[in-house]
Amino acid sequence: MCEKSCVLNAPLQNLLKDVSLLALGCNQNMEIARDVAYVAGMVARSHGFEYVVFGTLDVLTDNDPNPLGKISRSPFITAQIISYMIEGFVSAGVVPILNATGTVNPDVVRSLLTRKMSCPTLVEDKEKAKTLRKMGFDVVFVTGKGELLGKLPTLNVKPPIDLSDLERIRRKALEGAIVLLNRSVKKISVNDPFSVTGVLVFSDEEWILKLAEQVLRGERPSTGRAP
Repeated sequence: MCEKSCVLNAPLQNLLKDVSLLALGCNQNMEIARDVAYVAGMVARSHGFEYVVFGTLDVLTDNDPNPLGKISRSPFITAQIISYMIEGFVSAGVVPILNATGTVNPDVVRSLLTRKMSCPTLVEDKEKAKTLRKMGFDVVFVTGKGELLGKLPTLNVKPPIDLSDLERIRRKALEGAIVLLNRSVKKISVNDPFSVTGVLVFSDEEWILKLAEQVLRGERPSTGRAP
């Protein structure tokens, strides 16, 4: 349990089992990202965290070593999911910190600026912060060494911690990311965005695999978009 002003930096699927950033990006209903961030924020607060590092400014590429840490191949979809997640975290009473470590895709930054959507941002060092500021992304930066370039906001009004909706939202997010790639091969891939046949899902839980089988048989429509 964190005592004061603690920052949580963990993959989304560690807060909501199996719900990765990529699972959100594969949902046709992108607004689910707001609900997911809300319940993830509640989970973080239940452990005493006030700040949550999330997201990415990069896009999915072929042979990506960390595909679940990306949202989409599309900068537009990536920025839209980030925007919804910022709203969800703030509604839950935690301050979101966008993860800008690693590669930055300029089109993602431009899409966020177009939406006038930003929040405090994690970078490796001051040079990275300077680079982002030159791109017009002028926010409060936190470096990997814990240096603060600006002042982190605080949220004075916070809703009571409520985890009652967690499982419903988790299942809704996973059920909304059942992607039909090609029905010619009766195959179910889990967390493999580079698969080109069968059905792609983001959990190996029995209930989601049964839904995937129904999609393969044509008994149920697919719900997700290809990553």
